[in-house]
Amino acid sequence: MLLFSGSLIAQQPIEKGFKLNWKVPVGITTYRTNMIFYKGSIFIGTNGKERNSLTDAQDGVYQLDAKSGKIQHHFQTPFMGDNDVTGIAIADNKLFFGTDNFTFFCYDLTTKKELWKRRTPYDVESAPVTEDFNQDGLKDVFFTVEGNGFYALSGLDGSTLWQKDSVSSNAGNAAPLLVDINNDGVKDIVSSMRGTPQSDEIDGFKMMHYGDYHWALDGRTGKTLWMVESGAGIHNSPFYYEVNGEKRIALLDCYGEFKVVDLAGHVLSTANFGYGYFNSPVVTMDQHLVIGNYAVDYRDEFISIEEESGIPYLNGNAVSNGVKIEGNVSATTMIADVLGTGKQQAIGVSENGILFITQTDGIELKKYLLHKGAEASVFIQDIDNDGFLELLVAELDGNLYCYKTKSKGKVEHGAFH
Repeated sequence: MLLFSGSLIAQQPIEKGFKLNWKVPVGITTYRTNMIFYKGSIFIGTNGKERNSLTDAQDGVYQLDAKSGKIQHHFQTPFMGDNDVTGIAIADNKLFFGTDNFTFFCYDLTTKKELWKRRTPYDVESAPVTEDFNQDGLKDVFFTVEGNGFYALSGLDGSTLWQKDSVSSNAGNAAPLLVDINNDGVKDIVSSMRGTPQSDEIDGFKMMHYGDYHWALDGRTGKTLWMVESGAGIHNSPFYYEVNGEKRIALLDCYGEFKVVDLAGHVLSTANFGYGYFNSPVVTMDQHLVIGNYAVDYRDEFISIEEESGIPYLNGNAVSNGVKIEGNVSATTMIADVLGTGKQQAIGVSENGILFITQTDGIELKKYLLHKGAEASVFIQDIDNDGFLELLVAELDGNLYCYKTKSKGKVEHGAFH
């Protein structure tokens, strides 16, 4: 049985711990929202003032001056309707994003003009990823469409390189992972899909298998490389890491079913962490698995083999810790030294309005009160080039806050990918 502990540390407003550098109204964000620092600017997509509004002037993508927070440009699409944007990508001086208005866009970041657009069968809810899939020297783009499959488009003109629309991408929320699985020099894709259930057997209070899979696709062709079944819907993104030179991928689903696989899709270990996960797993360099406000020692020495099934599982000797928080932690937790201690910390936020900082083993260090709470992961980087890290928090009050830290520390994992 895993141990669980968490100290009760006095909660102070976040401004007591970090100086506010700037604050800008950008609209509401989600657990799928990512931020990008590019050429001195911060880019962030927004769901606008209201997530379900069909005429929301705040929808789109904001480009902000990283030093001052001044709005440099607001990328807004030319259609009426729900133009919410969640995830974004940047490559070759181009901005890529999809909307809830059944369209995917590519904009030139110099001219701010639309280069091309592509109609989609439904909403584009997740962050796209870029790679030169067709090896023409330009980055192409891959994204999922809610309930309608997977699309790899040419970065040049948006034409189809390949697509998989005969299967569902579930809610289409999981941000894909890029990693070269087959060693052909082109990064492949690990995402998630919903297909056909393999059985109608019941496991506890739920079906044993709903037809959900972690799915690896060849980046060049879209051909299936491997599939690993999951016990529930997958809104969580895969996470790539290495242990002693061995390349691994951490996989999680909404019911807390966790697996570590190698690049061939072979399951190396399993664990289960309960119900209701929308955040994604992060494995630290000291081999702690961090999921939201929870962390567990995930070294190989704590993996045992179940006698009857032969399944490798996380045993009861692995120590875990967690921060006591009311409400949901939907954001993925980041790893960086924001306190300037010389050691990495885990930094996360809750929807109910807490920013927590723990050791990588989950022992609580600091807990601060936010203004309204957050779904989106924090962003950590030195964005003003002064040698000190900044901490960006997109809150549910519609504001993006930039805080100064007093840390020159390293950043192990500073942005939702």
